[in-house]
Amino acid sequence: MSTIRKIGEKIKSGFRFNTLSFLFILVYINFFTFLFGQENSIVAVIFTIMMSASMVRDLTATPVRHLCIQSLVLVWMALAAFWVNTLPVPLAFIIHFITLLLILYSFTYEYSSNMYFPYILSYLFLIFLAPISAQQLPKRIWGMLFGAASILLYQWFMGRNRVAETARDVLCEMTDEIRNYIAFRLKEQSEPPRPSGIRSKLYSLSRTIYDRRKKALCISDAGFSMFSAGCSFEHLLFLLHELPERLSGEEEQLLAGMSDCLEKYQAFLRQESGELPPPSCSSLSGAEGEHTQALTECLNNIYASLCHMTDPQEKKHYHRTLLSLKLQLTAVLDISPVRIVYALRTALLLACATLLVQQLALPHGKWLLFTLASLSLPYADDVPAKTKKRISATLIGGLVSVIIYSLVPSATGRTAAMMLSGYLSFYFTDYRETYACSTVGALGGAVFMEAFRFPDIAGIFVIRLGYILAGAAVAWLVNCLIFPYSRARATRQLWTKYKTITEHLVKTGNPATGDPQLYYNLLIRSCMIEDKLLQNGELEKWEELPRLLGQYRKQLYQLSRS
Repeated sequence: MSTIRKIGEKIKSGFRFNTLSFLFILVYINFFTFLFGQENSIVAVIFTIMMSASMVRDLTATPVRHLCIQSLVLVWMALAAFWVNTLPVPLAFIIHFITLLLILYSFTYEYSSNMYFPYILSYLFLIFLAPISAQQLPKRIWGMLFGAASILLYQWFMGRNRVAETARDVLCEMTDEIRNYIAFRLKEQSEPPRPSGIRSKLYSLSRTIYDRRKKALCISDAGFSMFSAGCSFEHLLFLLHELPERLSGEEEQLLAGMSDCLEKYQAFLRQESGELPPPSCSSLSGAEGEHTQALTECLNNIYASLCHMTDPQEKKHYHRTLLSLKLQLTAVLDISPVRIVYALRTALLLACATLLVQQLALPHGKWLLFTLASLSLPYADDVPAKTKKRISATLIGGLVSVIIYSLVPSATGRTAAMMLSGYLSFYFTDYRETYACSTVGALGGAVFMEAFRFPDIAGIFVIRLGYILAGAAVAWLVNCLIFPYSRARATRQLWTKYKTITEHLVKTGNPATGDPQLYYNLLIRSCMIEDKLLQNGELEKWEELPRLLGQYRKQLYQLSRS
């Protein structure tokens, strides 16, 4: 009953958004098909996938640049898919391999959310589900340009205020944590606060600001201030933890005044108050000493950062970097071994598998390629777990499909079942659940045109299961045995990069007297790498990692106080 209740609550909470999203997809597919013809209907489906997937990154900081990039990538995908289906095998293989390699490397990230899979899936869709003639190619290209514009418009509509909203939410959560700790120290609440999660909130803030940068090393002054506010909140909590166990009357007065200031800051961040009052000198007076002075100074720094981050002019102003062209190019390229190995391995595997499917004319061979693309992952450690999920999801979705499509012989009923499976997928986040829904839709597409009987539908399911099992076996063999790249290896490389960046930060010193772009870029990247290190370290059971990270954090903390 508890499981049913949870499902019901999930449907209830997400009904409005998921229903509107599903209706938008239907309208968009029909409108796109009306503009560019039935032969491009699958392209419309591709763009609905890409629009949703693109939300893991923020493309609105430089919309023109990202529009040009998306247009070039998508047009090349359309041309490459056409050439793969029409050119001689050797030339088609080279074009196919290069296209896969560029997509995989460009949209795989070392310590951020990856975006490669929607592009790879869409590219394979263009080859196998929507082949076109030379006469149809111009309309296909215009459709890809329209899709690129759709992605940017979707980004603008859904996430144009995401940075500011995320920053406000994160900073409010930090404020809550600090105020709860103050309340505990003032004995206003009996239960001690939970272990600090303020560092993880700083990681979230780092990713948001980093995605928003104008260029490789160009973060706006507002971005500086957002991150500075987050760092100041963290420092404030550190300082509070350094207070003696027994507080004096003056220290209690100071903490009470700080809590009042933080409450006003929070009201400003939540946009409940239009103005941000400066810290009250009277409420913060009384206690003396270097430590209490540091607390007051930290509170003033937070006030200044919040004022700057909400200034409209600060969002458009960028400090120039003093870095040499060489260092800027290094930052832009940011060569990553795991990205290189993964891109080469997967591109070669998919290119060879595509050649095999085409030359042998394997019926429904696309299912083999989709499986290989899905189960070829940057870390070999992740392949077995995802393989199990894909196989179990195939079995569940296949059995459901056999039952539904056997009982519903009409094209209208099967269409409704396919649409329902697509709609229900909006309510799931786990890969097994979403892929089970996708299996129902995929098998529905295979049986859509004919009123197949039970044995025929079961036969198609067996064919799909066979391709899934074959793809899983090949993916495991290539990713885990022939060309493995372990998480442990990547973690050690990340650790080396983290040490280098942190040591560079210590040498850089105060951003006010040096290069603020370099300083904040390095600081934000160090947070992102640290977050990824902790994730990998937990999975690898690297027990010494928190202590090692603590040593470097201490250096940066001391630097910030100097």
